[in-house]
Amino acid sequence: MKNALNKTYKGFTIIEVMIVLAIAGLIMVIVFFAIPQLQRNQRDNARQSMTTRLKAEIETYSSNNQGLYPFGGVGPAVTDCILANATLQSCYDWYNRYVSGGKVKITDPSTGNDALLFYTNTATRQTPAPWQGGNVYIHVGYKCQGDTIVAAGGSTGPNAKQYAVVTTLDRSNTYFCVDNG
Repeated sequence: MKNALNKTYKGFTIIEVMIVLAIAGLIMVIVFFAIPQLQRNQRDNARQSMTTRLKAEIETYSSNNQGLYPFGGVGPAVTDCILANATLQSCYDWYNRYVSGGKVKITDPSTGNDALLFYTNTATRQTPAPWQGGNVYIHVGYKCQGDTIVAAGGSTGPNAKQYAVVTTLDRSNTYFCVDNG
C-alpha cells in the first residue's frame, strides 16, 4: 500500500490542458476579429496616400504652367478625366503627363482595379457605384471642411485656385478630403 501512495505520475492534468486550450482559443478569437480591421486600415491608408499624391501632382502641374490648374472647361457634369480628352484637354494632359506612368498609382486597394478620376465644379457625386470603391473626385471651387466639401467661392475655370480632392474610405462610408487652401 505504501508504494502505491508514493507513486508519482509525470504529465499534465486535464485542468491544465483545458486552461491552455482556453487561452489559445481566446488569442485566436482576438486575431480573427483584428485582421479585417487591420486590412481596412491598410486600404484606407493607401487611398489617403493616393489622394494626397494626386493633390501634389496638381500643384506640380500648376507650378509648371504659370499658375494654371488643369481645370479648363470643367462644368457641373461629373466627367471622367481619364477618358475626356476631347472635353477636358487640360485634365487629360495633366493625367497623362503627371499621373500615369507610375507617378501615382490610381487603383482601388480593395479590388486592385483602376479607380476612376472625376472632375466637377459642383458638390454632386455620381452615385452609387463610382463614388464608392476608392474612386477620386476633384471638386473645383470647393474646399474641405472635415471630410466633406463646401463651396469656396471664386472661379471654377482654368484660373480656379481652389479645389478639393476627395475619396471614400472603408470606415462607415467616410471620406478623405484634401484641398489646396
